[in-house]
Amino acid sequence: MSKRYSGEIPNRAVIPTGNTPLPTEEPIAVYYRQSTEGQVGNISTTIQTVDMVEYLKARGWAEDKVIMLDMDAGISGKTKIDERPGMKILFDLITRSKIKAVACQDEDRLFRDVTQIQVNIFIEACRAANVLVITPSMIYDFSNELTGVFHARQFRFKSEMAAEYLTSVVMGKLNRAKQHLIFEGRWAGGLTPVGYMVDMRRTLPDGSKNENWRRYTSFEPYAEVVNEYFKLFLSFGGNLRATVRYIHAHGPYYPDPQTCLPPTGFMVDYRRLQRYSVGFCPTRSGLQEMFAHAAYIGHWMYKGSIVRWNNHQAIVPLKNFMRAFNYLSAVALDGQENKHYHPYRENARPSRDEKRPMERPLYAGMVVSQFEGQWKNVGVKYSRKHYEYVLYSTAETDTYIWSRKAAPLDSAITKFVREKLQATFDSKVWEKMLAKLEPSHREERRSKEAQIAALERVMENQISSIDGLSNFDMIKGVQARYEEAQTEHRRLTSELARMDQEFSNLTAAFALRDECGPALDNWENLSRNEKRVISHRLIRQIEITALGLHETLVIIRWKDGKSSKINLFRRTGKGQFWTPQEQEALISLIENDASGVEYLAALPSRTMASIKRRVRSLKGDTYYIKAPGIPDNATYANYMLPIVESDETGIGISSASEREASRHRPS
Repeated sequence: MSKRYSGEIPNRAVIPTGNTPLPTEEPIAVYYRQSTEGQVGNISTTIQTVDMVEYLKARGWAEDKVIMLDMDAGISGKTKIDERPGMKILFDLITRSKIKAVACQDEDRLFRDVTQIQVNIFIEACRAANVLVITPSMIYDFSNELTGVFHARQFRFKSEMAAEYLTSVVMGKLNRAKQHLIFEGRWAGGLTPVGYMVDMRRTLPDGSKNENWRRYTSFEPYAEVVNEYFKLFLSFGGNLRATVRYIHAHGPYYPDPQTCLPPTGFMVDYRRLQRYSVGFCPTRSGLQEMFAHAAYIGHWMYKGSIVRWNNHQAIVPLKNFMRAFNYLSAVALDGQENKHYHPYRENARPSRDEKRPMERPLYAGMVVSQFEGQWKNVGVKYSRKHYEYVLYSTAETDTYIWSRKAAPLDSAITKFVREKLQATFDSKVWEKMLAKLEPSHREERRSKEAQIAALERVMENQISSIDGLSNFDMIKGVQARYEEAQTEHRRLTSELARMDQEFSNLTAAFALRDECGPALDNWENLSRNEKRVISHRLIRQIEITALGLHETLVIIRWKDGKSSKINLFRRTGKGQFWTPQEQEALISLIENDASGVEYLAALPSRTMASIKRRVRSLKGDTYYIKAPGIPDNATYANYMLPIVESDETGIGISSASEREASRHRPS
């Protein structure tokens, strides 16, 4: 029996027709990307920019509503969202609801992602922010309840097909040619170490074959900065964190890669070069990679191993490179154990330090000393209830050279630190520096958090989809994608933690600005870590030279380019050690047959008893100083004080000089 028509229209899936309402009153971002540097400026660029803008104007957008994102030239669509400057900006615009649509010439301009992780993060961000993705052939509306699932599936399909074509067809054909170039020591794509550019000229101006075709050559504006980074790292005795802090605060900074271009016939790929509020400079991990990258001394590396030695021009002196390398790499350049590996360690055994009755030396890790013409880190050891600064040789056995008690050294250095702060501290300057740091960190953090949030929603959807699956192969596929998403989640979370740690280190000193006034009255109440943060802000390096057994020369190199010098003398059981200057003065007094008062005047910090002992040690027990009436415990200051005397005639005041003269008058 047939059913009677009730007049109600049944619910049906809506097939996309291209008539989705366009938010023409809202800003729209146009994203374009050339896969290789060779495409920059060619017809691909024209299609993705000029034609796309005209297309959008025809659809109803005013030109001032169109935001052009064109900084991802030469960066592959396979790279992650946070590894493409243009894509990072686009993602921020989406998650901050600054735009309502994204336009591009084709889906593969946005992504070529076989794993679909980055694609899913992007789709989820657009869905949550209600942002359309527009191409000339399709308008994607991921937030539409009826068509959103279909649009997401279509967008994923197009991105995956582009990636598979790239992998199976293009890369398959080029792989052998690429490997041939690599094992010849020639550039075959990818990042260029900062400081180098690639010579792309097949022939030289005279028509001859260019033997350096596709090989690295020095890019001077950047190579100069790279060499300064090596010198800074060595001046900090291998302290990577201190080097990064100094560079971010004071430079030098790389030139802007948008304006500092290589000459015609050469190219660079500096896509990971990051700009901070202060300028272009490396991260801590970037510096660590640089200081261990053998390309800088002319060797060609592939997958972490040297495949051609002395392949191209070296831009860092071998001595500087190897000193930096030995701080960082436990593996030598030939792949064997690095016998010269000497990592920077500020505190290698914190559990033992916690059990000791005194704090670890305040300036541990900041002290260096010269031995056989080379700067060496001065270590710290605990010996007989006190800490010592200790220098060992560079020999394999680490032969002991000298040691000094840490407490008097720290005390003397701290005195200068407090005086420096008292003279130079300006809280307004510190606040201004922090104000520059905070916005860039906040934006970077917000971007990472948005990617993590989108990825977590994707992972939740993957878990939910398992319930509707019964096919084992499909379940395995979802599981594999979920595991890939987990890996990306760990990467993003780790990056976020690293950023927070670096920012925390940079701002620790600023957090103390309310406590650290010009006089630093609160110094004694600060923790050791707080004191170290303040010291690191001021001190570039502390140099110690042992002069004999008892004298120590300390030079504090300040970050403002100035220095302070301290001469310390070790005290013996009988008092302070006699300095060379005091010894010289004493010999001159003996030769001139000086009086007791003259001895005291020339040696004002000594007592008469200590002077007599020293003279007898030099001249023998039969030699006596002419010092009648001068008590053994007298110093020049207390002996010359006026005294009150009384006799039958009354009370009078006499000076030491008068008393000395009266003793020599004839009766």
